[in-house]
Amino acid sequence: MPKIHNTSILGIGVATIAFYILGGLWYGVFFAEPWMELAGMTEAEALARNDALGPMMFVYGLLITLAQVIGLNWLIHWAGAARWRKCLEVCLVTASFISFPIMLYSWLYEGTSFRGDILDLGHIAVGYGLVGLILAAFRGKDKASLGN
Repeated sequence: MPKIHNTSILGIGVATIAFYILGGLWYGVFFAEPWMELAGMTEAEALARNDALGPMMFVYGLLITLAQVIGLNWLIHWAGAARWRKCLEVCLVTASFISFPIMLYSWLYEGTSFRGDILDLGHIAVGYGLVGLILAAFRGKDKASLGN
């Protein structure tokens, strides 16, 4: 199977789907009410937005998730990470020192909720960690391996 930066395409696909599903659970099930409240949005407004975007909402969401997974895979490769601990470290450092500070621009300059940014950081941290573990299982191979 073809590889991107020494990770099988299957692994990139699995990581993308897992991160995407996590986002659906995070914002649609586990934290739906706090997320809408912190975003200043009612359930009716959220549903209207979903209707306006239609099925493209899912396509765009998947493409955004895929871009993040490919970026994390590149960073893992660039860092020379192969084992799960190093892959996890690369992903969590990226979440902490790249993603979270970028999210804080909206709080600082647009007046969005800091608590909302913390909720988003939770999603990014858990999601990036999950991606790191999945990509580690597919580094240099065509199927998952749960070695060191």
